[in-house]
Amino acid sequence: MRGESDKKPDVDILRKAIGGDTEAFAELYDRWSGTVYRFALRLSGEQSIAEDVTHDLFMTLLRDGHQYEGRGKFSSYLYSMARHLVLHRLRRDRRFSQIDSDSEELDQIPADSTIDPLEGLARAESTARVRQAIFALPLHYREVVLLCHLHELSYAEAAEVIGCTIGTICSRLSRARDLLAQRLQIESGYLADHSARRQSEHRVAVGAKWGEK
Repeated sequence: MRGESDKKPDVDILRKAIGGDTEAFAELYDRWSGTVYRFALRLSGEQSIAEDVTHDLFMTLLRDGHQYEGRGKFSSYLYSMARHLVLHRLRRDRRFSQIDSDSEELDQIPADSTIDPLEGLARAESTARVRQAIFALPLHYREVVLLCHLHELSYAEAAEVIGCTIGTICSRLSRARDLLAQRLQIESGYLADHSARRQSEHRVAVGAKWGEK
């Protein structure tokens, strides 16, 4: 998240916004709403949830922002709020189907240790296949991938957001790396087989066409 290095400290803008300064609130919203929305969208996978979370987060800031005393990064404070709101919405809507356990199908396939699917993830995330693979992760693995590799938080900052130890962040990232590599291997194998079948079908069709002549 950006914002920490800007000339006006976030905490000062927040205090003005809480005091009724509409321009300060607009500045805070412009500075952070896009990143809050992207994190909520990536975590929940749904645009409607991301929109609601972004709105609710800034309304909550106006009401309870005085609880932030400037200790720790403001970005970590916002990520923690956004995470809480997303999880609350998912629980309310009973959408925890991908949280409880890892896929048994993936556990049966050894990961290729030469592949690091998290390397360059911020660039590769634009591809549909990588986005789908990330969202298919159980949520407790997905969120550490999002925080550490797409939003570029340190392990310590991610641990603060989630409320766990740095060791837990490291172990979850390691497991997430294995799961992503395995899932992408499965999809790559399917795509290769599908492409080979299509090429074979095309050759047969072309041969039959020429045979008719």
